[in-house]
Amino acid sequence: MAKNKTSGVVWLRRLSQGVFLVIFLWLFYALAYHPENATKGPTGMFFNLDPLIMLTVWLGGHAVATALLLSLITLAVTVVFGRWFCGWVCPFGTFNNMFSSLRSGKRKEKIKEASYTPMQKTKYYIVTVVLVGSFFGANMAGWLDPFSFLYRSFAGAVFPAVNALFQGMFDWFYDVNPIGLKAVSEPVYRFMRGYFLTLGQPHYYWGMLFGVMFGGVLVLNLFKARFWCRYICPLGGLLGVVGKNPALQLKVDAEKCKSCMECVMECQGGAEPQSNESWRPAECVYCWNCRSVCPVKAITFEFKVPEVRS
Repeated sequence: MAKNKTSGVVWLRRLSQGVFLVIFLWLFYALAYHPENATKGPTGMFFNLDPLIMLTVWLGGHAVATALLLSLITLAVTVVFGRWFCGWVCPFGTFNNMFSSLRSGKRKEKIKEASYTPMQKTKYYIVTVVLVGSFFGANMAGWLDPFSFLYRSFAGAVFPAVNALFQGMFDWFYDVNPIGLKAVSEPVYRFMRGYFLTLGQPHYYWGMLFGVMFGGVLVLNLFKARFWCRYICPLGGLLGVVGKNPALQLKVDAEKCKSCMECVMECQGGAEPQSNESWRPAECVYCWNCRSVCPVKAITFEFKVPEVRS
């Protein structure tokens, strides 16, 4: 079966993911490199858009900072467009997406791995525990919220590792001076010391733990597409509940459908897009892969009055 050309909507989604990933990395850089009293700009943008953070702050302190009310935008968008935030905005979702694309295997195995499993309900139990824990003063969102987890992983493990790698490389160029490259490496080093590398090697408690956890989550994507998003993410669980009956609905033309299961194989969320009856909007991250790969164009998305789903 000939492979379909990737649709414009999928390319638009990839562009959106790339833009928000670059924004996250830039904001992380602003927080990690500059002194706190010199940090300016919307460095807390992703946290302010996170309704899980808003709820945990409210449950723990019975008050919400005005900036966190921006997360109401996320909830409003979710009511209309489903878990669009997970598939188009979340930078951690983008990392998981990139590693998921490295999966290999036979067709039957890919279809089985991409299909929905009851274990995906785990994230709904996790978000419940996180919210109940917040009410009793336990800040579990600081560990499991995707933005908190991603920031801690970068601050505690990724950035220190990158810093050490570059420092070691430039030290080697300075000491060994292979084929006279020190003359080139030193200006580059001075530039990076001025704009990227820290003056001293950063070390953080729990850095190794977050590094192992972060690496483990990325590797798990090789076995299940967007493993974190499907099974663990409490924000994804919360948005799945809010977006269970979105206004933007998947529609499958049963007369056109050939039951080839291409849509299931390319589904990032285990949303079962092969029929109107099987589709699970709470699991759908609106990647539009199903619509893009359908060889007979049987899948579309359209706005309609949400149906009551069990």
